[in-house]
Amino acid sequence: MPVLRLAARTHPGWVRENNEDAYLAELLPGDEGWLVAVADGMGGHRAGEVASWLALRTLREQVVAGAPLAEAVLAANQEVFRRQAGDPDLSGMGTTLTAAVIGRGGAVELCHVGDSRAYLLRQGCLSRLTRDHSLVEEFVRSGALTEQEARRHPQRNLLTRAIGTDVAVPVDETTVQLQPSDLLLLCSDGLSEAVPDARLADLLAAAGPADLAARVDALIEAALAAGGADNITAVLACWDGEAP
Repeated sequence: MPVLRLAARTHPGWVRENNEDAYLAELLPGDEGWLVAVADGMGGHRAGEVASWLALRTLREQVVAGAPLAEAVLAANQEVFRRQAGDPDLSGMGTTLTAAVIGRGGAVELCHVGDSRAYLLRQGCLSRLTRDHSLVEEFVRSGALTEQEARRHPQRNLLTRAIGTDVAVPVDETTVQLQPSDLLLLCSDGLSEAVPDARLADLLAAAGPADLAARVDALIEAALAAGGADNITAVLACWDGEAP
């Protein structure tokens, strides 16, 4: 039988009192595959925590009920928007959402809104599977900023797309086929902003995929050592590579 190994951890960081990140990493009912997701909430008075939790709860309910992943993400957007539009205490809340359904044969369906990220480590080479929906990402793509400049830009956290801030949202969709010993990483920007991609690759590849929990711990500790200015979340998956 094919096996997917999972490890995940979240940390509030050293600066913020609360943790607005949330994650999913679980086997779907009926042994149909696995659902992994990261959400990074935003909004005052702990509304960010509500947004990320609500988005992931809705996402899971929809996927378990048989909805395609993209439709589940749209349902999560509608639910968060409905709650923030109807409750003054939650007004303006939203969240990023990066989610993947991993099938028994290693096929990954990935959906993405915001600036949380998905990476693939294959044979020591790290590639980013998602594009940030942020102002600085648009500047980088237009050539107005370099990657290094974007990491220090004062508006680097300004999103151009998020879950729950509008009645409808475009969803980026990607598919990828995992190969034996591939590592799939989903993370919030508390990790990706603090730890450059080259360092992420080194940490993930340092001891191979055998101990996923140790790899996740190393990622979190690296972000904390870099200042831990934001909430930090990482979900790591490794597929053993057997076909069903």
